[in-house]
Amino acid sequence: MKRVLTMFVLAVALFATSMARPAAGQAPMAKVAITSEADYSAAMKEIGSTNGTLGKAITSGAAEDAAKSSARLETLFKDVHAYWTAKKVDDATTAAASAVAASQAISKAVAANDMMAAAEARTKLGATCMACHTAHREKTAEGGWKMK
Repeated sequence: MKRVLTMFVLAVALFATSMARPAAGQAPMAKVAITSEADYSAAMKEIGSTNGTLGKAITSGAAEDAAKSSARLETLFKDVHAYWTAKKVDDATTAAASAVAASQAISKAVAANDMMAAAEARTKLGATCMACHTAHREKTAEGGWKMK
């Protein structure tokens, strides 16, 4: 029964993810949920914690939790993409689109119960995040971070 429920949840998550994807050649679409640096900071914090949850789920083989986390990351990165698109910052917009694609790859791997592929896609996502963070944030005197 639990396996049937897990497969059902994964199928629904995969279906919902596929329905939310843009047509080939189009940028990911999202409503602009991030309108300020405070919103952006909150989104980044949620991305960090969700990515941590995703890593634990992948490592433990918890497909349902991994599916929820990867779907949430996709939504968050679509919001980040919309934010950078509105600001007309090309490299950050490209990085956010890559993060959306990596989140989708994680979802696809999890739906196929291929946790190794999910882990590899998560590693690629982390590299995308790090590149953007290096380019667009700096450490403050108080030890925090701010956008450049």
